[in-house]
Amino acid sequence: MLVYRSHSALSAHTVDAELANILRAARAKNSALDITGALLLYDDWFAQVLEGPEKAVLALFERIKSDSRHNSIEVMEQRPAPARAFARWAMAHVGEHGDPDIPLMASGDKLVPAAAWKPTGEQELLLAQLRQATRGYGRGS
Repeated sequence: MLVYRSHSALSAHTVDAELANILRAARAKNSALDITGALLLYDDWFAQVLEGPEKAVLALFERIKSDSRHNSIEVMEQRPAPARAFARWAMAHVGEHGDPDIPLMASGDKLVPAAAWKPTGEQELLLAQLRQATRGYGRGS
């Protein structure tokens, strides 16, 4: 399992379309690579959990690091995990600041709500880590 955060380089005008592209591509490619996880974008910060075979996760992370849609990438946690927290998800987008977590899916160039879900305890711990990784970073600097 690898958890990282990065600063978003997406413009306010294109963020929805770009995030839809990211989610669409991640779901297709990650499924083929046996990678699962969750993605949060809050203000100008991404945070993501990637789970799966170590070699595949590290190869994906190398591609992520060269993606021009973000910078200032920082690994928050990297460790073997006995089981996946997001085993049924190719990728999910989660809420922030007390808002409900609403799984989103790409529909054309837009994001639309997917079916509701209730996170497990382990998922909630990881989602809280993603929220903490994005909360307040970059403000006032």
